[in-house]
Amino acid sequence: MSVPRPRANRLGLSLFALYCVGYAIFVLAAAFGTFEGGVAKGGLAGEAFAGLSWGVVGGFGLIIGAFVLAVLYALFARDGGGEA
Repeated sequence: MSVPRPRANRLGLSLFALYCVGYAIFVLAAAFGTFEGGVAKGGLAGEAFAGLSWGVVGGFGLIIGAFVLAVLYALFARDGGGEA
């Protein structure tokens, strides 16, 4: 087992920061753009397609985005060879 390289650390932190920005946007949209007077209206409560709300679509988007970022990290942060 090798010690993580500084480049891999920076890449991991950058991808994590990117995910945090997306998550923060989702949370802010849910908190401030969805409810009016305690009633769900517009924003993430609005219908996206096939009867799904934007909240559901956005939530699945965050999950899929996390997997995509993990694959990007795995591709770009691996060693040039050797043991894993």
